[in-house]
Amino acid sequence: MELQPLGPVLGVEVTGVDLSEPLDNERFAAIRQALNDHCLVLIRGQELTEGEHVAFAKRFGDLQVHVLKQFLTTPYPELYVLSNKAVDGKPIGNHKEGWNWHSDWSYYEVPCFGSVLYSREVPPEGADTLFASMYAAYDALDPETKAKIADLKAVHSYSGYYAKAFGDREPLSEEQKAKTPDVVHPVVRTHPETRRKSLFVGEDIVKEICGLPVAEGKALLDRLNAHAVSDDFVYRHKWRVGDVVIWDNRSTMHKATPYDDKAYTRVMHRATIKGTDRPA
Repeated sequence: MELQPLGPVLGVEVTGVDLSEPLDNERFAAIRQALNDHCLVLIRGQELTEGEHVAFAKRFGDLQVHVLKQFLTTPYPELYVLSNKAVDGKPIGNHKEGWNWHSDWSYYEVPCFGSVLYSREVPPEGADTLFASMYAAYDALDPETKAKIADLKAVHSYSGYYAKAFGDREPLSEEQKAKTPDVVHPVVRTHPETRRKSLFVGEDIVKEICGLPVAEGKALLDRLNAHAVSDDFVYRHKWRVGDVVIWDNRSTMHKATPYDDKAYTRVMHRATIKGTDRPA
């Protein structure tokens, strides 16, 4: 097993691993450490069954089930399907999900720890995913801004995001809304393992900064979001079939990019690793 950095601030590619076979504890520990060190781990050329995908993801911890149950279309409810594909006229996955900068499931009181995304069908062009290091973004802030945001908190709202992203769809049910109430998190969080500080912001999902006048809060949030995704902090992943990408949602943001969804199909399966700590 070998590790090769993908970029200067985040990402490492691991080679010499077949995830369809059980990993011994030593090799899994090396992958787990690489995730702490680099925030994102890429393992290419995998041929996984749905069960093998779930089994590997469970090595990191308990898995969560998405509130949009209509897109849990495999025999494994732990797999959230992202796709523009339809079978018998019915979508098998959520299309145009995550086309904004965000951290997965930041709208939970205890957000998820990480995500394990596996590519089954990918377009020959487009549909890249951008990842940004929130460590690097925080470190690059000037001292005045760090002092200003040190104790600020922000509202994360799934219902607000859903209304913006999917306004042409059926609204969330009352049950779905009840499972995803608005939550308040710090704008700066400390990683529970590395103890490094990072920005904890996002587009659309973050509704407002608490305690600031609306206009001032919006201006600050816009500035922090723009800074957080500066080119110096971003790794662009160009997908191949068989890629497994694992990322730490506690230290990154990411964003899907468009593709020609009339000409091409895309099928991605994501397992989401349950968090254990409230952001602090």
